Amino acid sequence: MMPPLAREPARRPLRLSETKALDAMLATSVSRVSSLLVAATLCAAPLPSFAAAPRAKKKEEATEPATDGRTVAMMRFTGSPAAAEFRATLQPILEEGGYTVKGVALEVSEATTKVKCKGEPDGDECLAALGKWLNANPKTAADFILFGEVGEAPGNDVSLVIYDIAKGARVETFDTAFNEGDLIMPIVLPQEVVTSLNEHREPPPPATEEEQALIAQLDEPERTPEEIAADQQAIADAEAAAAAAQQDQVIQTEDIEADLKADFESVCRNEPRTKRESKDDPKDLRPACKRGPFWGYWQPRAWVALGLVAGAGLGTVAMYSAALAARGPYKGAVDDLDAYNADADGDPRRDPYAASSGDPSYDVLATEVSRTGAIMRRRAIVGDVLLGTTVLLTGVLAIIVYQDRSDAKRFIREEKSLRAISDLRVGPIMTRETKGVGLGFRF
Repeated sequence: MMPPLAREPARRPLRLSETKALDAMLATSVSRVSSLLVAATLCAAPLPSFAAAPRAKKKEEATEPATDGRTVAMMRFTGSPAAAEFRATLQPILEEGGYTVKGVALEVSEATTKVKCKGEPDGDECLAALGKWLNANPKTAADFILFGEVGEAPGNDVSLVIYDIAKGARVETFDTAFNEGDLIMPIVLPQEVVTSLNEHREPPPPATEEEQALIAQLDEPERTPEEIAADQQAIADAEAAAAAAQQDQVIQTEDIEADLKADFESVCRNEPRTKRESKDDPKDLRPACKRGPFWGYWQPRAWVALGLVAGAGLGTVAMYSAALAARGPYKGAVDDLDAYNADADGDPRRDPYAASSGDPSYDVLATEVSRTGAIMRRRAIVGDVLLGTTVLLTGVLAIIVYQDRSDAKRFIREEKSLRAISDLRVGPIMTRETKGVGLGFRF
């Protein structure tokens, strides 16, 4: 018998709810596969550039404050108290000339220190840095820098400098002085500052040929041959008269004065004194430069006298010191003698028993008083003699120094007289109003 065939189990039909769930699962799976495919495609393809373009930076241009070309930064002047007065005088004159003045309450050295310039404060490098620093602030922006210095009296030297900031160059430098009682310079100098600024801003045109011809005529006007010949003859006559006058001229040298201190440098010597070969030769009275105006005029005899004075003075001090030293033993001997007299019964000078009652005896003590007193007196007397000698030698030294200085004055006067004669200058004087001879010499 054949075995029975196996039978498949009968399939159950799906319910409606199960069908919907299966469709939802299939849709989800397809959606996930589609998403994966899209993601893979995007990863394989080149990515587009999403970087945004950088923003363009705004370039800030440093613009200097605008000026009118006629603005002057006036720094604080240095020097004497007159500097502030002169600075105050300049400002209204510059403003009358059409310039704007901005006062800067700093000296040039202080301002260049602020800008950290290591060069000279009044040098072009530091002035250029100072100009940039001033123009960085609208309140101090300027076209020119003006600074100056006024010295102390009596010279009152004045120095002014004008600097062009834009061109980096000096406009003008003024070096002058205000003399006492001068009423012209304080007016002329500020006007000259304004003129220099105007000519720097707008240089004047060159002189035309017509103007040059007029200037040449002013310097040397046209003259006729007769006038030229007459002038030449007048010059020749004046030269001849000058030569004759020079031969007969007598120069008065009595009024020439000698000043030992002021004339010292002109007559002193650096070499040794010239020795005289005989007594008839004049002495070399030139002072030694290394000794100065006081000691330089001393002659050898004055130095000898000074040595004697010093020796006598030292001897006087020594003898008085020795006498003072001997005073101690003398006072001690006197005290011992007085003590003996107080203890003795009677007068030792008349009573032999009283004179020999002590040890030592009265004679010994009296002898010691006499000996020490004699030593003290001798030293004091020698000191008195030396003191008188010192005073006498001091007087002699004073006379010698006076004579040496008098001789030196006479020597300087003679030297200046010789120089005056050697520097005699005689020349003709020719002007439209005067014709003659001029004579001149210096002391």
